[in-house]
Amino acid sequence: MTAPSAINQIADAIQDMVPSTFEERGTTVPFTTPELAYSRLRRGARGSLEVLVNGFSGGRCTYVFPWNSIPQVVRLTLHDKALHAEISYSDATTPDKIRLAAYRVARTGLGGPELIDMASKSIEQEATEKLATSFFLMLRVIEATGVNTDRATLALINVNSPEGKAMVRQAFRRLGDSIGATPEICHQRIVELSDVIQPIGFEIEGQRGRLRQLLRRLNEFRDEVVRGESGGAARTLADVAQLTLRIGNGILGDIDRDVGNIVRYVTEWDTRVTTTRQAMERLSWLLDGWTYVCDLWNDTNSDRSIPKRQRLNEIMRIIPVVPRAESSTGVRAETGDPQRRQTRIVQQNEDWRTGLIDHEMSARFGRLNARTPSS
Repeated sequence: MTAPSAINQIADAIQDMVPSTFEERGTTVPFTTPELAYSRLRRGARGSLEVLVNGFSGGRCTYVFPWNSIPQVVRLTLHDKALHAEISYSDATTPDKIRLAAYRVARTGLGGPELIDMASKSIEQEATEKLATSFFLMLRVIEATGVNTDRATLALINVNSPEGKAMVRQAFRRLGDSIGATPEICHQRIVELSDVIQPIGFEIEGQRGRLRQLLRRLNEFRDEVVRGESGGAARTLADVAQLTLRIGNGILGDIDRDVGNIVRYVTEWDTRVTTTRQAMERLSWLLDGWTYVCDLWNDTNSDRSIPKRQRLNEIMRIIPVVPRAESSTGVRAETGDPQRRQTRIVQQNEDWRTGLIDHEMSARFGRLNARTPSS
C-alpha cells in the first residue's frame, strides 16, 4: 500500500469513527511511553475506565484496553506509572482534571527536568493569567459604574496603589448599590469569575489565555494545511479544523459578550456563571488534543528528516474529530461495510485485521485480570 493510499484510508476511517459525545471520544493522556502516545481515557459503558490506544503493536487501528490493566500490558516509564496512579486515585476523566494530574506528576521529577520546567512554567503562567484576568474585570467594573470612563487612564491604573484601591472600593460600592448586594459580594463574584474565564483571558495582546491562544494556533494550522497540501487527507484535516474553529469561536464569542456587560453579569450571577462554566468546560473538551496536532505539524515544518506524508499519517490518526452531538454538520459518517467499520475501533480481545476474537490476547488479559484487583 502506498503512503498516499494509506493516508486516504485513515481519512476514510475518520468519517466512520465520529464519536457521539466528548465523553465517548475521551480525553488525551500525556503519557511519555511511546506505545501510549496520544492515547485517550474515557469511562466505558459499565462505568469502568478504559483507554483508547492508537496504532498499538504496529496496527493501524485503535485498541480499547481496560485502564487498570495498562501497567501490565505496556512497560511504563516511572513517570507514566505515577501518572496512571494519580489519574486512578483522583478519578480524572476530564481535560482539566487530566491537566492538573499531569502537573502534579511532572513536578515530582520522575519525567526529568524538562517536564518539571514545563509544569512549573505552565502553573506560573496560569497564575499570572488569573491575576491579569481579575485586573481587567475590575477595570470593567470601574468603567461600567462610571467611577472612571477614560480608557487611556484605566490602562495605566495600578489597582494595588492607594489611588487604585480607592477607585476599586468606590466602583464596588456603586455596583453593590445598583444591584442590591454588598460590595464584598460583588468583589467575590469578580474574583470567582476571573478564575472561571482565566483559560481564555481577553482578546488583548499579551492577555490571551491558553485556550484562546490554542484557537489562534488552530486557525494558523488550518490555513497552512489549505495552502500547502492537497488531496483527501488535507481536505479532511482542514474540514475538521474549520468545524472546530467555528464551534470554538462561537463559544468564545458568547462568553465575551456576556462578560462584556459586567453589571448585568454580576446582577444575574447564578444564571450567568453557570452558563459560563458550562461553556468553558465545552470549549476545553472541544480543543482537547489539538495542542499535540499543532505541535506535530510544527515539527513537520522544522524537521525535514521526517517525511511530511509520515507526519500527516500520524496526525490523521489522532485528529480530535468533533462529536455528532456538537454539530449537525461537519465530518459526515458514510454508510459502509459493517465488518469494515467494526474493525475501525478494535474492542478488547479483538484482532484488528479480522474483527475476530484474539484468543491469545484474551488469555493474556485473563491472566492479567486474575492478578489485578477489581476497581
